Amino acid sequence: MIFSNQGHSLRLRKTEPQDAPTLLGAYQDESFIRLYHSNNTPFTQEQLANRLAEQDPVELGFVEFMIEHKKYGAIGVAVLGDYSPVHKRAEYLIGLFEEKHRSRGYGTEASLLVLDLAFNIYHLHKIYTYVYDYNELSQKNTLKFGFKQEGILEEHHYWLQEKRFVNLYINGMTEARFRNNEKIRRYSLRLLGRDVTQPVIELTSDDQLPNEMGKDFLEGWLQL
Repeated sequence: MIFSNQGHSLRLRKTEPQDAPTLLGAYQDESFIRLYHSNNTPFTQEQLANRLAEQDPVELGFVEFMIEHKKYGAIGVAVLGDYSPVHKRAEYLIGLFEEKHRSRGYGTEASLLVLDLAFNIYHLHKIYTYVYDYNELSQKNTLKFGFKQEGILEEHHYWLQEKRFVNLYINGMTEARFRNNEKIRRYSLRLLGRDVTQPVIELTSDDQLPNEMGKDFLEGWLQL
């Protein structure tokens, strides 16, 4: 199964045990974790490395990606989790470690790479995301990107750090919404060099094409 993807500036790859120090540093950074995963369970570096070594994305229905910049290295993390094979859906979560990287388009490029995997490789029907009500910038960017706000879960999450309940925005992206989103198409052409809204066509030995010319044309299109 494919657990990596490549854009112009960024690369996604599945997190590995050697990523434990980087992830631990991020989890201990309150300015990051309050936006990414409030009330995150504390780990030692050894515990985190063991968890990364043992995780099986197919078995757990959970895959965590390291977001790597070609110049800056690891700049964030993204997750497709809570996968339901019956409903063909998964929760999407993304966080960039440093504030300086959050307004430079890296979140958009990383999201395109994840959506490319979600809809074109994993063949999901829908992905959804929860956003804390105090993270207004994230909610604004989520809707701008093309997700649809489907509701508000009132006082749904207890924030231990501030000892109070917060609301969660729930946003969704269906495959149809993804395929017909002109903004995502333009973003992906500019940031990835390809249109991810179009499904991947796979040739098999059973494919019946009219002639060799048609086959050559289709194979050339796939290479592009």
